[in-house]
Amino acid sequence: MLGVDLASSSPTAPAAATSPVWRSSSKVEKYARMPITPVTLQELLQMGETHDLVSSARFARHELPKRMARRVKALQNLPFIVGVNPHIKSVYDLYHDSLSALLALPEPVDTKSQIVFTEELRKLVGAHQEVIPKLAKGFKECGKYMSKHAKTEFLDNMIHARIGIRGSLGGTSPLLASVELFTTSQLHLTSFLYTVIAEHHLSLDSPSSNYIGVINTRLSPASLISSVAQYSRDLCELNYGGSAPEFTVTGHTDTVVAYIGVHLEYIFMELMKNAMRATVEFSSKTGRLEHPPVEIVVCKSHEEVVIRVRDQGGGISQKDLPHIWDYSYTTVPKYDDSNGIFDTQARMGMQAGVGGPMAGLGFGLPMSRIYAKYFQGSLEIRSIEGYGCDVFLRVPNILGSSHVIED
Repeated sequence: MLGVDLASSSPTAPAAATSPVWRSSSKVEKYARMPITPVTLQELLQMGETHDLVSSARFARHELPKRMARRVKALQNLPFIVGVNPHIKSVYDLYHDSLSALLALPEPVDTKSQIVFTEELRKLVGAHQEVIPKLAKGFKECGKYMSKHAKTEFLDNMIHARIGIRGSLGGTSPLLASVELFTTSQLHLTSFLYTVIAEHHLSLDSPSSNYIGVINTRLSPASLISSVAQYSRDLCELNYGGSAPEFTVTGHTDTVVAYIGVHLEYIFMELMKNAMRATVEFSSKTGRLEHPPVEIVVCKSHEEVVIRVRDQGGGISQKDLPHIWDYSYTTVPKYDDSNGIFDTQARMGMQAGVGGPMAGLGFGLPMSRIYAKYFQGSLEIRSIEGYGCDVFLRVPNILGSSHVIED
């Protein structure tokens, strides 16, 4: 989903798998060919309710190597000139080494071996913090050597599979650690990568109230988006000299759902920063003296919750609209950093996702849509050029979902 398709003008690079750059491994071939065992979220919830850590560890030990091996193969199949990019090559090395480390762990058969497995898995989860930013930087540098379709397919599959392995880009952020205690001074959100398989098991080892593994069974969308909106507003004020729109949250604000909160946090952050940035910049462009508020509505039906974010930020131009879901496409302007480090950090925050400093790399919206669709939800944007945008996020209650985590 990158903006320009240069496949026709770029020479065909040799397959990366034939290059000595890639380490040949019979284990990679073996596990990549193994069928993925489907698992429903209901089964993960049941596993959490029974608190059977040995069974959970055994499942993770069986399934994670197969999924990691498939990612290693996908990276090997990139064009050579893309695969040897330092950022992308480092991701390949990390996955390859993590696969070897997982396979070296003993089978969890009792409490002692489960503890050993869990602690090593925790280290591996921490080691993968910067994978998505590295991929973003790598494709920013060398994505022109792949067709738009090939890049989209690779990145969609990589990010989708990564959700299945690790979950999301939010992690134990201050917003979710305590919505009530959230403070605007927490301007750096950690980039720990949450999981559905790996982190679900790790979370079972440290149970929390209202959580079953990584699933928050009492998540309030209205409370979470209010905290995210306030954080975004503070960043906006830092970036634009104290200027930022207010926001309102109305509708079914007492709604509670069961969901993986960091998925919603990532999406909300992207939507709120986009809405506030667009509103302030459109006011400046048109001479509007007061910023219209960003309007957030939460609506609950029998099977889903719909969150609408409405802004009056001038909408998306017809030129940009076809590209808003493209990886590495961004409308954020380049800034002169002469005003100092604090302005620079604020701008990076306004552009970055919750998952780390990916400022201006254009991964926010396409990744948000993948997170939304992962549990059979959706993310849609309706734009009126010259006025503003309506964004609709539909979120199912996953306690009633039959979604299957495959790759």
